[in-house]
Amino acid sequence: METPFPRAMLVLIAVLVGLSGPCAARGQPNFIVILADDVGWGDLGANWAETKETPHLDELAAEGTRFVDFHSAASTCSPSRASLLTGRLGARNGVTHNFAISSVGGLPLNESTLAEVLRHAGYSTAAIGKWHLGHHGHHHPSFRGFDYYFGIPYSNDMGCTDSPGYNVPPCPPCPRPGVAARVTRKDCYTEVALPLFENVSIVQQPVELGSLATRYLEQAAWFIRRASDSGRPFFLYLALAHMHVPLQLPLPQPPPSPGSSIYGAALSQMDALVGQIKLLADSHGKGNTLLWFTGDNGPWAQKCELAGRPGPFVGAWQRQRGGSSAKQTTWEGGHRVPALAYWPGHVPAKRTSHALL
Repeated sequence: METPFPRAMLVLIAVLVGLSGPCAARGQPNFIVILADDVGWGDLGANWAETKETPHLDELAAEGTRFVDFHSAASTCSPSRASLLTGRLGARNGVTHNFAISSVGGLPLNESTLAEVLRHAGYSTAAIGKWHLGHHGHHHPSFRGFDYYFGIPYSNDMGCTDSPGYNVPPCPPCPRPGVAARVTRKDCYTEVALPLFENVSIVQQPVELGSLATRYLEQAAWFIRRASDSGRPFFLYLALAHMHVPLQLPLPQPPPSPGSSIYGAALSQMDALVGQIKLLADSHGKGNTLLWFTGDNGPWAQKCELAGRPGPFVGAWQRQRGGSSAKQTTWEGGHRVPALAYWPGHVPAKRTSHALL
């Protein structure tokens, strides 16, 4: 069993200590890891001048350190998340493919997670958002080191929802009670409604997509306040539904006007959420919390206008042959993702790092 401190955090701390000034804190800092889903390197305005929807993330980059050569451990969801929480690549931790609704397994139980290590060190721990590392038995996040869990067990397109959201091609919403589901494409779910968990209990099924981001923010704020009031350091793992399809704009929301960008509106919503989390962290002691923002993998290029921007990481082969350089590939756009570290007084501001991470 892997019991030492997970390697991912060791690497991160080593880099940040190297960047820190002589006033580094001797106490236990809080950790907030915000993981965006299917976000592109070019979805961050600080990375790509064409992007205008991320003023809060750009401010975070200006007030912290931006890593422009940061790579997720895989270009699909489950393997990259398993590596983030264990510090071990899929070939070592056993997670090399995405888990499905029908999967009975998950992240192997003999793997130690960052949450387990930090909880052992006295931290309050919470996972809010998408898990996708097993949802049965002790694979559930409540048994993997997290004191509190609120979120969905896998991707937000793995199960029907209250409304179809925006997808390419579109799927129908869950059938109403007593109404037979119409035959649809094999990649649309009608038999299983996407559940929303609080700890080990389902609190909503199907998920109300339009309010999911707001509920994540509310639960994150509650956890930060509770942990801060208790005097214990905390670790918050906030795994957003953004920018994975189906995209759902805030409610109430009129249909997009012709020519407007649904993706851009959803990106703005995610950006505002990150800005709120930053304000919350600062309000409980600026400089006490290391906030880390990154993505699990690159954009889902097959979703066309509903997919993110890989920035410049599209090679000649893709341009000439119409192939994808993003999610589900080993091309650079599939695993090079935006990454920001914000820790006032410890991580240098207005710095861009070209370190390969």
